Amino acid sequence: MNNRIHRVGLGAGLAIAFTALSVLLTLSLTLFSDRAASNQVRESIGANLSELAQQTASRLDRSMYERFREVRLLTERLGGGLPPERGRQEIEALQKSYPHYAWIGVTDTAGVVRTATRGMLEGVDVSARPWFRNALAGRPMSDVHDAVLLAPLLGPSGGEPLRFVDIAFPLKDTSGQTTGVLGVHLSWKWANDIRDTIFASVTRHRTVELLIVSNTGSVLLGPTGVQGTTLQLPSLEAAGRGVSGHSKETWPDGKTYLVGYSHDAGFDGYPGLGWRLLVRQTLQEAYEPVNQLHRRLLAGGLAGALLFSLLGWLAARLITRPLQNLTDVARGIEAGYAVKAPAEAAYREVAALGQAFNSLVKSLQENEAELRHSNAALERRVSERTAELREALDDVRANEERVQTVIDTAQEAFIGMDFDGCITDWNNEAEKLFGWKRFEVLGQSLADTLLPERFHTTFVQALAHFHTTGKAPFTGQRMRRTVVNRQGREMVVEMKIGLIHTTEVQLFSAFVRPVNDAR
Repeated sequence: MNNRIHRVGLGAGLAIAFTALSVLLTLSLTLFSDRAASNQVRESIGANLSELAQQTASRLDRSMYERFREVRLLTERLGGGLPPERGRQEIEALQKSYPHYAWIGVTDTAGVVRTATRGMLEGVDVSARPWFRNALAGRPMSDVHDAVLLAPLLGPSGGEPLRFVDIAFPLKDTSGQTTGVLGVHLSWKWANDIRDTIFASVTRHRTVELLIVSNTGSVLLGPTGVQGTTLQLPSLEAAGRGVSGHSKETWPDGKTYLVGYSHDAGFDGYPGLGWRLLVRQTLQEAYEPVNQLHRRLLAGGLAGALLFSLLGWLAARLITRPLQNLTDVARGIEAGYAVKAPAEAAYREVAALGQAFNSLVKSLQENEAELRHSNAALERRVSERTAELREALDDVRANEERVQTVIDTAQEAFIGMDFDGCITDWNNEAEKLFGWKRFEVLGQSLADTLLPERFHTTFVQALAHFHTTGKAPFTGQRMRRTVVNRQGREMVVEMKIGLIHTTEVQLFSAFVRPVNDAR
C-alpha cells in the first residue's frame, strides 16, 4: 500500500493539484464577487429610493413655493387699496391660472368673507377657521385638512373627501394697518399630480409607493389602507431630524420594505410644513436583482470550476508526457545504450537543451546591443509622435471652439440634450426665446423645463424607446411641437432634431425657431 502511495505519478499529482486549485480559486472568487457585488447592488437600490424621495421632496417644495409666492404677491396687490371689483377680478384670474386653487377669498378684520371666487362663502364668518387665525398670527401655511365649509358647495371629488392646504396672509393698507385676510385653499390633488409625474416611469416595471407624512406621523398621501393612519417608524424619525437615506423596516402590515426617506426643507421664502417623504418597495421585489445576480454568479462559478478542472487535467498530461520520454532516455544513457531523445514537436528544445543554452547566451548579448539602439530609436519616435498628437489636440480644441462659436452666434435657438433627457447646451438665441439663462438650465430635465405636463409621458416613452431599440425616428426631419417659456406661456415652434452617437459624444441637438418666424 505504501509503495503505491509513493509511486503516484507527476501527471496524476499535477492533475489533482490543478483541479483542486482551480475549484478552490473559482469558488473563492465567485463567493467574494457575489458578496461584494450583492452589497454594492443593495446599496445602489437603497440609494435610488432615497434619491427618489429627495427628488419628490424638492419637487413638492418648489411647487409649494410657487403657490406661496403667487398668494403673497396677490396679497401685496390687494393690500394697496384696489377697488372691490378689481380685487374680485384678481382672485378669479389667479384661480383660472391654476385649477388646483379650490377657493380664494378676502375677509375683513372680523373674519367675514367679503369677496370670494364664484361668490362661495361670501358673507360667512370664518374667523374660527385655523387659516384665518394663523394668518393674523404670522403663520401663512396650514397643513392638510378635510374641507369643512366648502365640502357641500364643491361637491364630491372622485369618491375621495376634499382636502386642502391653506395659504393665508393678512392684508395691510399703506399705513401698515391690517384690513383683512386673503385666504387660499389649495386642493390636495396637486400632490397626486406631482406623484404621478415623478413616478410614471419608475412604476412601469416595478411597484414603488410614495407616502407623504405630516410632522405628527399622519399619512397625508399613500397607498390604500395606509393613507389616513398614523405611523411610527425609524425612517420617519430620521427624516424628522432632517436626514435623508434608506433602511429596511417591518411595517404594521407585517411586510418588510426597503424604504428611502427624506423631508421637505422649504424653499426661499416658503418655510415648509415639516412633511416627511417615504418611498417604499417590498424587500423581495427590491432585492430581486440581487437574487438574479446570485444565481448567475453561482452558475458561472460552477461552470468555471468545471472548465478549469478539465484544462488542468489536460495540462498535466501535456507536461508530463515529454518528461516521461526524457526520463526513459536518461535511463537508457545511464545503462550505456546509445539512446537518442525523441524528436517531438512539443519539446524539441529538451533534446538540444545544452546546445540551445550556449546559443541563447550569445543571442542575449547580441540582442542587448540591438535593444539599446531600438530603445533610442523608440524614444525619438515617441517624442515625435507626442508632438504630433499635441498639435492634433490643439486642432481639435480649435475646431471645438469654432463649432461652439457658430452655435452661440447662430440666428436660431440651439438646444443640446444627452440620452438621459438633460440639457447639455443652450445658446444665446435659446435664452432670448425661452427666457432661461444657460447656467440655469444646464443639467436640468428638458421635459420639466420646456414641455407642458401633458407631453411628459410621450417624451419619456420616446426616450425609453430609443434606449431600448437604439432608433430615433424623430431625428432628421422638421417638426412642430408645443413648448413653454419661462413664464409658462405655450408656443408652437419648428425644430429639426439631430443625433450624434459616437464613443466620445452621445447627444441630441436641435435648432428651434417659433412657427411665426419659420420660412
